[in-house]
Amino acid sequence: MINSIEIENLFGRFDYLISTKTGGITIITGPNGFGKSTILRIINALSKGNLEYFLRLDFSSLIIDFDNREKISIQKTGKKIVIDNVQLPFFSEEHQDYIRFAQRRPWIQRVPDGFIDRRTDEFFTEDEYFYHMYFLDDDRYLERYGNKKEHQVMLELKKKFDQIREWCGEVRFISDQRLIRTNLKRSDEPQVIDVIRELPQRLKIQISKVAEEYSRVANTLDSSYPKRLFAAEEGIKDQKEYRARLDEANEKFEKLNEYNLVDMSIIDEKNYKQAYSTALKIYFDDFAEKYKVFQNLISKLDLFTKIINNRLTFKHIRITRDNGFEIVDNDNPKKILQLSQLSSGEKQEIVLFYDLIFDSKEKLLLLIDEPEISLHITWQKKFLDDLLEVSKQTEMQVIVATHSPQVVSKHLDIQIDLGELYGEKLNTK
Repeated sequence: MINSIEIENLFGRFDYLISTKTGGITIITGPNGFGKSTILRIINALSKGNLEYFLRLDFSSLIIDFDNREKISIQKTGKKIVIDNVQLPFFSEEHQDYIRFAQRRPWIQRVPDGFIDRRTDEFFTEDEYFYHMYFLDDDRYLERYGNKKEHQVMLELKKKFDQIREWCGEVRFISDQRLIRTNLKRSDEPQVIDVIRELPQRLKIQISKVAEEYSRVANTLDSSYPKRLFAAEEGIKDQKEYRARLDEANEKFEKLNEYNLVDMSIIDEKNYKQAYSTALKIYFDDFAEKYKVFQNLISKLDLFTKIINNRLTFKHIRITRDNGFEIVDNDNPKKILQLSQLSSGEKQEIVLFYDLIFDSKEKLLLLIDEPEISLHITWQKKFLDDLLEVSKQTEMQVIVATHSPQVVSKHLDIQIDLGELYGEKLNTK
């Protein structure tokens, strides 16, 4: 994870030293044009080995210090970039063979002055795409494009950026534009994708995967049940233990039923019978084992529905294994609302917290740009509290860039204001 970021001459003007806050969350604020979002993009580019981003960025020095006492230094003078004392080579040879090679890749589109990578919709000049291929594509054939020394330098830098990815951990960048994604189709026409429409299907797939694991565990336990029954020496002791185990099982069963996760029936017999003590113990033990398969998913569903239903008015989100999730009218449970009927703010919250809760790794560096977009002031004030709830599920470090004093709210102790940093620098001159 990151301890600090020191950047000099950003946009030819700003010098910042930003130390991340203890507790996992750091808020960066400041006026427009002071580099809040750029700082997030710097970290994201670094973690992805995106060298071409630094070719375009206006700065002179960047030092990032990690919590394992490692650090990375990038110095830039004009077009010259030095990374930990290794100068980034520029390829001076003719590019015709390289261009033909790049265009043979089905995901590369030749456009005026460069290329577009269809997988990410990113544009690269010819020089920039050469670096892009080294870090994101297969470099086995790249040695022919450039002399041996340049090739060795690039391989050395690739190893360095592999280390940086490990030091950062999993990095997620959630940008200010969350509701739509633009892909390029073969016709070169942009294809706009409404992200929220994808989420129910994505959740359905997650539920399906967990259900498959449940079936595997259940089949294993059920097939060994007779053998374990005959070998059992202990059973449920008495009515008190039976009722306690039954209540515990019913509570878990109700949770499975709440989210429509499996078809399962539970014992409804209230009276304990000694003759079935060993069978009952195995039954309850097996049910507890099967439930463990769903436990992590249920924790996420509990948190997701709690946060989202706290936002929605006159409606609520309902989880189903057939549809993933759906939005239901509070007054008419049979009335399913289209996701397109939701407000922009409601969509933003669903997309953002779905990403955070369901699509984030356990060890995570999370970068969030302008979470306040389309949110009512009341929701903005709740955002960091909800984010802290989410962070309890993961080993998460979060850096948030925001304009909103409501997002900061009572969390001034974890705020860093770039305007204040710049003002302090001017006052010391």
